[in-house]
Amino acid sequence: MLTNTDDYQTVPPDQLKVIDYQNITLDHGTVNISDEAVVQNIAHSIRLGYPQVRLDPPKQDRVVIVGGGPSLKDTEAEIVALVHEGAKLVTLNGAYRWALDRNLRPSATIVMDGRASNARFLDPPVPHCRYLIASQCHADVWATVKGRPNVWIFHAAGPDSAIKAVLDDYYLGQWHGVIGGTTVFTRGLMLLRMLGYLRFDAFGIDSCWMEGAHHAFAQEENDADSRYYVRVESPSGDVRVFQCSAWHIKQAEDFLQTIKINGQHFLLNMHGDGMLAHMLRTAGTSVTVTKEA
Repeated sequence: MLTNTDDYQTVPPDQLKVIDYQNITLDHGTVNISDEAVVQNIAHSIRLGYPQVRLDPPKQDRVVIVGGGPSLKDTEAEIVALVHEGAKLVTLNGAYRWALDRNLRPSATIVMDGRASNARFLDPPVPHCRYLIASQCHADVWATVKGRPNVWIFHAAGPDSAIKAVLDDYYLGQWHGVIGGTTVFTRGLMLLRMLGYLRFDAFGIDSCWMEGAHHAFAQEENDADSRYYVRVESPSGDVRVFQCSAWHIKQAEDFLQTIKINGQHFLLNMHGDGMLAHMLRTAGTSVTVTKEA
């Protein structure tokens, strides 16, 4: 039985709606490497001998999930306070180094992207940190964590995934897929739930540009992103317009679907003033992509 749940945001899942694209088609539903590269990465990683992430029993720990969104500059003190109170710190991608630069030591970090450049997100090594790496990650990522004692592999795949055959062939069907969306946050949230965690506080998961920045730190892969306007209207009539990249919008869509389908299985606070936090706080019932900037 969960305790101390009063300070978590609760929104009835049926109040959250999917995004209305207003006759705009966004090319944001594809993985940023080819299907062939994904299969090659998986064929390499599953033969490295790392243990698979598996279902764990429920845990009472509070988990602070830190992404790289620009709101981190306004919420750093909140993160520090929760960690000092005993919450486990889990970083995503480049937030690992952001945390270390502030003398915050992650309990775990998650990387899912299949590009070689993501290897930089895993240096330097941290004693006792648990490295949760997707099987689709590049060989350079695996080379970076080689020799570390707490490395685990997970599979960003559902039962109908195109990579099911590859995993079945190697593991003889004995593998557990992690459901979720296309970004490391939405998939990582379900990964942590699979590990038994039930209470989450998410920081730096903004899904929008803020004050001209897409991250709280330099990340050149996103500098040339196209931008769109996303209008969020709450039941009270409050309206805010956010500037978003295509992947921000896809993450928001995945987030809404995750809450609608699985939101009853965990507690979640979204911190900061980004689009996802606003959606959760106001139960935004109308989310509309209006036009490209």
